[in-house]
Amino acid sequence: MRRLAPLCAIPVLMGVPLWVETSWPVGVVAATSGVLCLIAVLRGSLSMATVGGTFALFSLAVALRDQSSSVNLLAVTVFGLALLLLAEGTWLCRRFEGAAVAPTLWRRHLAWWSGRAAISLGIAIAIAILAPLIAILLPQQSALFVAGIGILAGFGAAVAFVWPSIDD
Repeated sequence: MRRLAPLCAIPVLMGVPLWVETSWPVGVVAATSGVLCLIAVLRGSLSMATVGGTFALFSLAVALRDQSSSVNLLAVTVFGLALLLLAEGTWLCRRFEGAAVAPTLWRRHLAWWSGRAAISLGIAIAIAILAPLIAILLPQQSALFVAGIGILAGFGAAVAFVWPSIDD
């Protein structure tokens, strides 16, 4: 029963890249990621979940290689949330494997995951609204610089968001 949460992430991790672009390379890499993620969830292996998530991210990158394709920001956000659910759900299943876990702990983790999802969706909506306005106001020469700062800020926020606390 515990493994249902990370299993729910697998169709999203395979489906979003195929939704962006339906081609053989994307399909092969997405299917490989699905198999690796399924093995990770069944075995409770965080390292295998990382490999499967990497393949899923690679399939999305292959699907997005065409500059002219327009992608819904919400779909990419849901993809990122599915990656987070796969990694953290697999880790949680591995941590509590064979133990009797109180329902209050499951409710607490469900509330934590829901809070993360709500914050992430809120940030994605804010970016979708503010990015075109910022693009209009900035000169063309500063676009790469602003994109680099955004990537660094996003990476820093992701690391701070998933970094384990001292209490764990």
